[in-house]
Amino acid sequence: MTHSTYTGSARPLLHLLAAVLASTVTTATIETAQAQQTGAIELNLPGGSLTSALNALAAQTRLQIVFDAGVTAGVSTAPVSGHLTADAALSRLLAGTGIIYRYSGSSMITLSKAGAQADRSDGDATYLSTIVVKGGRHYGDNAPNVAVIGQEEIEQAQASSLPELVNKTPGVSLAGGVRIQGQTITIRGFGRQSDTRILLDGAPKNFEKYDQGTIFVEPELLKKVEIQKGATSVRYGNGGFGGTILMESKDAGDMLKPGQTWGAWGKTAYQTANKEFLETGAVYGKSDFGTPITYNGLLSLTWRKSDDMRIGGGEIYESSDSKLASALLKTGADFDGNEINTSVSYGRSNNWGPIAAVRGQLDINSADLPLGYDEAIARRLAWRELKDLTSTFEYKYTGDSDLVNARFMASYSSTGQHATRTHYRSAPAASVGGVENDATYSDFHLEAENTSNFTLGGLDHKLNYGVQYNAHKRDVMMFDLANVAKPDYNYGYYAPWYMPEGTQNTTSAFVRDTIDVTDTFKVTPGLRFDYVRSEGVPNAAPRYNNPAADHDYSAVSHQGFTPALSAEWQATPNVRFFADWAYAMRAPNIDELYSTQSVLTNASGTSRGLDIERNNTINLGIDVNFDDVFLDGDSLSTRVALFNNHVTSPVTRRIGTANLSGMNLTGQVPWYWNTPSYYSRGVEVQAHYETERMFGDLGFSWMEGERHAAINNIFYNGDTYLVDLAPTTLLATLGMKVPDRDLSFGWTATFVNAQDRTPYRQAGGSTYATKASPGYSVHGLFLDWTPKEGMMKDTELHVALENMFDKRYLPYLSDGISAMPGRNFKISLSRRF
Repeated sequence: MTHSTYTGSARPLLHLLAAVLASTVTTATIETAQAQQTGAIELNLPGGSLTSALNALAAQTRLQIVFDAGVTAGVSTAPVSGHLTADAALSRLLAGTGIIYRYSGSSMITLSKAGAQADRSDGDATYLSTIVVKGGRHYGDNAPNVAVIGQEEIEQAQASSLPELVNKTPGVSLAGGVRIQGQTITIRGFGRQSDTRILLDGAPKNFEKYDQGTIFVEPELLKKVEIQKGATSVRYGNGGFGGTILMESKDAGDMLKPGQTWGAWGKTAYQTANKEFLETGAVYGKSDFGTPITYNGLLSLTWRKSDDMRIGGGEIYESSDSKLASALLKTGADFDGNEINTSVSYGRSNNWGPIAAVRGQLDINSADLPLGYDEAIARRLAWRELKDLTSTFEYKYTGDSDLVNARFMASYSSTGQHATRTHYRSAPAASVGGVENDATYSDFHLEAENTSNFTLGGLDHKLNYGVQYNAHKRDVMMFDLANVAKPDYNYGYYAPWYMPEGTQNTTSAFVRDTIDVTDTFKVTPGLRFDYVRSEGVPNAAPRYNNPAADHDYSAVSHQGFTPALSAEWQATPNVRFFADWAYAMRAPNIDELYSTQSVLTNASGTSRGLDIERNNTINLGIDVNFDDVFLDGDSLSTRVALFNNHVTSPVTRRIGTANLSGMNLTGQVPWYWNTPSYYSRGVEVQAHYETERMFGDLGFSWMEGERHAAINNIFYNGDTYLVDLAPTTLLATLGMKVPDRDLSFGWTATFVNAQDRTPYRQAGGSTYATKASPGYSVHGLFLDWTPKEGMMKDTELHVALENMFDKRYLPYLSDGISAMPGRNFKISLSRRF
């Protein structure tokens, strides 16, 4: 049964527009270049050719650096890395070279030899005859398998969740649907929560409650999101076969205007598809107060509230509303090469939602209809309260010694959800969480590392090494009213058999050495070791803690080395090649090791005998940048990434009668097991073209993969498709710029091919796989206004019309059950003071 279609009025939107246009409490995101002049950022500049180092500095800071070609000819420099301002990095690069620099405007730096005469001088700006370095390459200095979403892109996206924010990245997909508490992220066909590693300010975020989403961090708190696709870095280990998502929260240095010691920021936003309101603001400051120590601090608050979502075609999805309040407190101090940073972020939300948040429209049981529509709906819902906390402490030292660049970090994070059923005709089953359940996943994390820069054997080395410790804990409890009188179920109080309690502690060490073989070719060998000790908490219900059913919650350990090798070759000033390989590992998680069933089933045992999974993975890439391609002053950036994964001993749940054949009825076999291997491979392409008046972007992703035999029948004589492969997708943007008005506008489109490569019709795969899905296209419009001068300076206006043709579509990775938002008008207005 469905709800009536949407017939809302535009009057609330008109009132909002009038209010925000009349308001002066608005805000603008600081220009990246200006922020990086006044605030330190993480820089990694190669040694050797000064020209190459300046190219890297321009790309990483988005500054434009100009100079005559003869200024840097034949000049070499030592590598520079660390948390530095642009000024500090330039000073180190140019030390002893006889080259000086000066700012020409807010985002341009000119270099010259000391005492040299410039060809032309105009006020404070100096222009040299030959410009040889142009900063601001669209894709920066990262490899093609790395995507960075900066502050400007975050503001333009106006996303309500992290999965929505990263969804426009080739190879990355939102899964789960429109309900924020049910959204997950899939990267390159890896869809399990443990396949995408997520960190906020270095703190791991691990939440794997069944059908309840992955990450609940408010996008308004973030200044940058970096997506490292694949599992080829030894810096991160034990899982993350799809990739790693690194989120960085805002700090005072990102928000302050040039010359400010304190400031304020405010923003208001609205979108029509779910009538969502957003209000957010911050106060911040940075000063030394006349002492040798520079202090900084930021306090940010965000409130977001929406009604039920209107999907394409007009239908309203019941109980898809949301309400979220978030806060961020961040402080820091730096002195004499020492830097201390602390942060605490907290978010809280509550709403009514379906028992499984990953689902589409609510279905109504005909037996409940005599009770009335509202009561019939309520019987399908649970009241969820979610709390998300992240706290970090970080210390960095970058002194005068190239050998000591130390970093220490400690963090604690937790995500907890309390769910309650209050409307039901009969007691809710334990398989759907009972009447009430609690699940809290927490992580205590420590890191210590150092980076040493030195020359050995005539080659420059950047040696990064460290140790890490992570203590992960799962606290779970349920009240099963249907079995409240049964001692075998501990009178209704126990952890669900499919979501056990337990701890998993990981101790790790890693080393990686970036070696400059030549000025244009570098290699980075690396090695990581992980020791993982897991221990379950015996279930309080004797039914699920029975030695006769092979229930064993005692500790088990897994360990392994992850070797890796990367190479980068600057073939020409415009073309770079990349290659990465790793033999990554993933230890089974608590759910896989200690989930169980009763003795009455055929596969009841815990799965302590599981082997680690291995991924023999490789990335290849090329990055091409050209200027003056079709027109004077234009630029074209193109990058291509190819990947191949071969996963051995994958862990899956034992399902299917074929997998249970020949087993005795007492169920002396584990519920999870290692199954035959699978592979996935694909290609991702990104291209950006820009002139003074126009710009365009293309993003393309294609992937395929097959599993030997089948999940539900390992004896099947053939291969089957993987479940979580995203369809072939093309992302397109075409825009125009009006530089005199600081205005840009344009069109966006997403073209998705049909996905018929699903195991749904292979070897009885309809019991676990998703049906084939048709292709679709979705179009939108956008406008961005960021005035740089006049009374509206420091103001930003972002407007977007998404799904402009109101198309109803169900992405393949929504399991074919959840449609996406319909026509959606978004607007945000902000200002810095």
